[in-house]
Amino acid sequence: MSEKAQSRALAISEIVTSILHHMDTRTLLAAQRISRTWNDLIRNTQSLQEALFLRPISNGRDLSTRVDNPLLAEAFLSLFRSKNGGNNAKGQSICLTDLAWQNDPATRVMFVRPEASWRRMLTHQPPLYRVGVFYSSCTAFFWEWSQAKADIPDDGLRMAPLFEYLIDRNPDDWAYGMSIEMFFLSSSSTGLLASEKPKNWREDRGAGWTWKELMGQFDLVLQVIMSTDCMAEMDYQEEKEEREKEAKEKGMELPDTDVDVSERIRECYRELGVRMEGFQMEEYNKGSGAW
Repeated sequence: MSEKAQSRALAISEIVTSILHHMDTRTLLAAQRISRTWNDLIRNTQSLQEALFLRPISNGRDLSTRVDNPLLAEAFLSLFRSKNGGNNAKGQSICLTDLAWQNDPATRVMFVRPEASWRRMLTHQPPLYRVGVFYSSCTAFFWEWSQAKADIPDDGLRMAPLFEYLIDRNPDDWAYGMSIEMFFLSSSSTGLLASEKPKNWREDRGAGWTWKELMGQFDLVLQVIMSTDCMAEMDYQEEKEEREKEAKEKGMELPDTDVDVSERIRECYRELGVRMEGFQMEEYNKGSGAW
């Protein structure tokens, strides 16, 4: 095909749309920068917006066809799949040090900026519409728990509020025994997880509900576990000093912890003046007791 014929073909929107439909998500995202015409075409074509995880699939609520957003799964590794390569389905704790983009200051700024495309992306297609949070906290003598549900827009869960809910908390929590785990009800890569139970949950302590029932209410459950005691801060400081000493003896840099990453990302938000969205949460059940 001659260059002139190629130009004529690429001037026909139906042909360009057909070509764009064969692109993977990353290539399609980059194609928006080729020209204003292509950008307008991609922005105004429902099926291409669906392919970019920017609009929900039309009439698509079939859990058996749900897939992870591949770009988000790469950028936010432990939020989507476990360290052994599978999906983060069975509640592996979220690890902030897996966020490769947070290491480089320039890349970190690119991610945090308000216009970054990941913010508007749906986490899955079809989207997640129901998000619940199970919070538990225990010490050597006392425990308490609560359940809450997030206010999710009608067009589904997008990445910005999910990530910012996770990161917008006291950095000390990451140091002193906090664990956040994610349980998906069903997707093409996770399978049905209604039978999975959270760790550290004492079902015989009178909460009045079962994990299976909780999973049946939501597409995604975030389990936030705080397990601390009066020695937690002292233990953390001692462990930190030991790690610093060992790294110095070996002539190595001290590896980052989730605390370091949390503080680094939060500082970047502050410097750019970006407000964290997070979720509007409605608590609807809670309890407490002594061991």
